[in-house]
Amino acid sequence: MLFKDKPDTFVPATIPSTARQRYLNIAYASDEHHTLDIYLPTGETTFPVILDIYGGGLLRGRKSSVKLNPSLRFLADGFAVISLNYRLNTPAKNYFPNQIADIRAALDFLRQHANGYQLDMNNVTLIGESSGAQLAALSAASFSAQVSLGTLGSPQTDHSFPIINSIIGLYGPYQVDQFQEQFLKLNITPKFQETGQANAFEAIMLNNTPPKLAPDLVIQANPATYFTSKMPPLMLIAGTKDSVVPYLQSVSLAEAYYKTTGKHAITHWVSGGGHGPKDYDTNVIYQKKLSFIRRHIKTTPITK
Repeated sequence: MLFKDKPDTFVPATIPSTARQRYLNIAYASDEHHTLDIYLPTGETTFPVILDIYGGGLLRGRKSSVKLNPSLRFLADGFAVISLNYRLNTPAKNYFPNQIADIRAALDFLRQHANGYQLDMNNVTLIGESSGAQLAALSAASFSAQVSLGTLGSPQTDHSFPIINSIIGLYGPYQVDQFQEQFLKLNITPKFQETGQANAFEAIMLNNTPPKLAPDLVIQANPATYFTSKMPPLMLIAGTKDSVVPYLQSVSLAEAYYKTTGKHAITHWVSGGGHGPKDYDTNVIYQKKLSFIRRHIKTTPITK
């Protein structure tokens, strides 16, 4: 079965008892896909924000699915957790890179309504898995470079760019014309035989063009294209046996990050890890993510 033809089966997230308050199906812009859910921990203060971006090849997925479970763990440590929907591609219609405009609109909405939802929008971490990792890294890179990607179809109400403190990308695709060479180098047979062809998920976002034939679009889709010295701290996690997205995608992005910023991305390669949350929702990885996020929290000075 081709990736694009796999059924979109929704399995809801398991909401922990640490979710003291929930705000569901909040519209952050005009499209039917522009909705988000907010989960808050116990407390009367404002909470630093985890914005979780699900994966699915930009072809399928929904907010607050089981893929949110790893991020919901952050509620216990005093973070607000937000899950958003964004516009999805179809084989007949490509929206990319409008998903970046969706994420920007969601962050603008949250900043405008931060007081009502107890959100500390001075401390925002983006976490994405698979194609959600690409969107997270691409959003942070383009925002920090002050480059607009995509459009909402209506005027942007806020012309400033969101400030992101840190990014965590799990097993994401970044330079999508390199899949075949990287799988060959790793001696891994791709799970989906259409990899690199016009009907692969990575080609659909390039207007149904094989990545090798769309170099300009490949460059546009690569977060490294927008890296500057202002790129926020980056953590990359991937598995060495991933047969959907080769983990060398993350290795190469970490190298590009160092080349541009002079700083090392924090990396964690899971030996034998595959594709999907199962191999990465562990206590060890959670503690690594938590330590990384806390390291980059900004404290607000107390004024009298």
